[in-house]
Amino acid sequence: MSKSSPVEDSIKHCIEKNGFPGKSVRLPFKAIHDSCKKHNTALKEVLSNLLPDKITGTIQGDFIEFRSSDKPASQTKTTHQTSDSSGIPGKGFPDLGNLPNMDGLKDMAQSYMSQMSPEQIEEMKKTVMNMSEEERNNILKNFSQQFFKGKP
Repeated sequence: MSKSSPVEDSIKHCIEKNGFPGKSVRLPFKAIHDSCKKHNTALKEVLSNLLPDKITGTIQGDFIEFRSSDKPASQTKTTHQTSDSSGIPGKGFPDLGNLPNMDGLKDMAQSYMSQMSPEQIEEMKKTVMNMSEEERNNILKNFSQQFFKGKP
């Protein structure tokens, strides 16, 4: 078994301090990404290395949510870790809960985003932020209708 990196150790310490595994814990994406760069390790690798410890990390906007893989995401309570980040999580994005059949779509999108590089995420964020609210809602509705064909 390989020795865990300082980034992994730091994440484990922070999430346990904030109630993990009983609660899911959100930590600032930027701080974790900067730590990965400082320690010359890939974020994707860090998240993969946490899986054997039953720690699942999912990128959600300006945060990474860590939850126990023993618990479904919908049954966990979330504790927010404050950050100095100037960004506001979710700002500019429509509330996914107001659109039809969005539970599975949100999970799928988060799964895809966890596989993206920070540069790809930033580019996607810029693209979406430049759209009007109506354009964003139309894209989500159209995708929802195609993705969940035949489901109420």
